[in-house]
Parts: sequence; structure tokens; C-alpha cells
Amino acid sequence: MRAEIVYTPKNEFKEARIDLEERIKEVKLSGFEPNFILMFLTDGTFKDWKRYNEFFREGFPDVQMLGCVVEGYAARDEIWTRGVVALLGEFEGEVEVYFESGDKVEEVCNRLGKKIRERYDSILAMFPVFYFPGRLEFARLFINDRLYYRRYRNQETLEGKKSVLGEYSKYLEDHFIFPIDKVLKYLSESTGGEIPIMGMNLMPLEGKVGTPIILANYEEIGRGVAAMCFKGEVNAVYHDIYPERGNSFEETVEIIKEYFSNVEEVEVVKAGIAIGEINGMTPMEFLRMKRVAYERIGEGEFLDKVEKGKLQTVTPYGLAFVNKNNFSSLLFGLVNSPVNIYPSLIELDNFEETGIFVGEIFREGTKKFAEITRYKKRSGAFDLFLFDMDMIPSFKSKIYKVVAELTEHSPNKLGLFVAPPSAYLPYVASKSLVEIDRGYFVTGSGSSALLEF
Repeated sequence: MRAEIVYTPKNEFKEARIDLEERIKEVKLSGFEPNFILMFLTDGTFKDWKRYNEFFREGFPDVQMLGCVVEGYAARDEIWTRGVVALLGEFEGEVEVYFESGDKVEEVCNRLGKKIRERYDSILAMFPVFYFPGRLEFARLFINDRLYYRRYRNQETLEGKKSVLGEYSKYLEDHFIFPIDKVLKYLSESTGGEIPIMGMNLMPLEGKVGTPIILANYEEIGRGVAAMCFKGEVNAVYHDIYPERGNSFEETVEIIKEYFSNVEEVEVVKAGIAIGEINGMTPMEFLRMKRVAYERIGEGEFLDKVEKGKLQTVTPYGLAFVNKNNFSSLLFGLVNSPVNIYPSLIELDNFEETGIFVGEIFREGTKKFAEITRYKKRSGAFDLFLFDMDMIPSFKSKIYKVVAELTEHSPNKLGLFVAPPSAYLPYVASKSLVEIDRGYFVTGSGSSALLEF
């Protein structure tokens, strides 16, 4: 595949447009005719997404297009957290974009899968794992949180508590969350179970109203799933930085304890994607008890941060659960928030009630992330990397080391810093710690992905 990267680090639209127009003119004069575009905004250009969307529509009206907001990008040997970047691809095979919008994750994915069917070789899927609506919808969330938590506390049995959490879980799914594992499961099953899927389960570093935004063929889809589907040679590679899982609950717990710092086993009451308590306390009470520096955040303060785009969604503390079926582990962060019942981004029913409270540390630093090129990479003409955005606050300027180490194996590439990607890889035999079911790879931290064209 022939590919061209068009980008500018400028945030102001008028200045950025000049840079982009000059670069696109060069590309067109070379005779390059892309059949797809992947367009990525950053926080600084998000406010002008409609203008950028129209700009690329005018320049390339007949191509297949996907777009979203990312935390940063590595183009050539430069890393930027500002501006806009677009990958223009001239793919030798067939490429098509499909999308569906709606509130019910199963219905959305099944409708999308019926469009895609079984005729493609790989899928890049975008969806908002947590959608940040306006103040009114969040106010309803806080009211429902209090109502359901009151019902939860009045239950005298564990079964009663789980029943309330199960009901609340459905409310969360219908209004805020597309669970990562469910999107992969429903989409893979509805497309025949034979197609690799790379998931861009979008969640910004700083939540703001209307994010994540997804553009599909120059349309904004809201809550929904969009997929760019390829028929032809595309190699999908998934990589995480963790050791292999154990052969029992006890072995995996020991692996987690050796890998992470500040580890403590805890008892959790959970159902669906809702967590009611940790060691007899609400999850936020537990977090603040363990980390006294975390002050209680009020609903008003929370809403103000969302409206200003200043709500931090990354955290150094989290929970790890062990899968009842294959002893893999689910890892996700605990973000300080004004809720009693804490929402998970992944369904928890297949995981043990005993969890592990951890302090997240990326062992061996940038080196482990750069290892993605050592595993099942072929010799494609162009590489699209999806990097865990947690590297930005964790490594700061040292993330240049990842790009530098990849250059030897991937001289022609674009790297994106996004929420930790997920994957469905039907033919991969793995002992990955985060392979939560056969072929399904999901984690809240420490993963990377590669699409090799």
C-alpha cells in the first residue's frame, strides 16, 4: 500500500489549513489517489472539528473515511499533542466504511455486523467506550446513582445487592458506556467469527462534553460504532506489556502481586458493569481511604470540569480481577468521581469476587511498548500503531524512545496515542494476561496495536 501522512502541529484553523493545503497539493501533484482517509484531531483542534471535516470532504469527497480525536501522534520522527494529522491510503484491495448509531450495544453491533457480513479480512472499529453528554444527562446519572445506591444498601442479601447492580448496569449501558468486551463479542459473532478486529475504544485523557467524537464518511455518529473494513493484505498485531497469565487463580494473583506495586487483595460486590462496594465501602470511599490525597469531588465541581474539558480520566490506581474461566486478568483504573456505584468499562460477571487493588507501574519503561514489532510483524509497506495514551503522563518526553526504537523496523509509520486498544484475533494462541476469552484481548492499561499494510 502507498501511504501519505498529512499533518500540522498548528491549532488555529486558518493557520493549519494553509499547511494542510500545501501538503495536499504536493500529494495530488504526485499522482497519488487515496481510497481511504483516517483523520485525527487533537484536543487543540477539537473545537473546529466541523471545519476540518468539511476541509477533507472537499479535498477527498469520494474516499472512505474515519476520524476521531486522539491525545497525540508520531508522524515521521516528530511527536505532537496538538494540531491534526491524516493518513491517506492507496490500498490495493477493497476498503469500505460502515457505521451504526444507537443506545443498545448489542443492537448496534448486530446491525453493523449484518452490513459488514463475512467478506472482509480485517476490521478497524471505533466506538466511544464512555460518552460524555451534557450537564443535564450527568445530573440524571447522579440522581439515579443515589436512588439505586439507596436500594442497594437496603438489600439484606448478596443476591439482592447484585440484582440492583444488574439493573443499574443496564442503565449505564443505555446512556453512557459501550462495554469493550461486548462490542468485540457482538461484532465478531455477527461477522462470522473469522475476521480480526482492532478496537479503538475511545476515552479521552480529559473528558469534555460531546467526546469522544467519531466521524464516519464525514458524518458524526454520536453513540455508536464505526468500522473501516479491508479486503486484502492487512496484518493485525496486538501487544501488551504484561507477563503471561497463570494456570490457576492463585498463580495469576501471584503474577499480579509481583508485577504491580502497592498490591492488596480486596472483596468486591459487583454485577454487570457496576461495582457496589470494595471491602464494605463504596469504591470512592475505599480509594480515598487508601490514598488520603484524593479529596472528595462534588457533583458541581465534576460537571464544571467536564464542561471545561478538564476532567482527568487517567489514574495511577486501579483494580485487577481474575477470570473464572481461563485465569486471565482484567485491569482498569479507579477515577475519583462523585458516585456511589462505580461503573466499569468491561462486564465483570466472569471474574472472581476477590479483586486486587494495585498501583499501576509500567515495568521496564518504554522498552516493553517498543517490543510490538518483535511479535508477528511482517514486512508491510506502512505501519499504523495505536499506543496507550497513558504513556504521555507516565513517560513524558521519554516516549520519544518508543518511536526511536520502532524506526529500525518501521521506517514508514504513523503512531497514535489513544485509549489502550482492544482486539479480537480469531487465530491467535496466547497466554496473555489480558486475553479475557479465547481471542479477545481487553485491558484498561498497557496495550498497543499495529495494523501493517
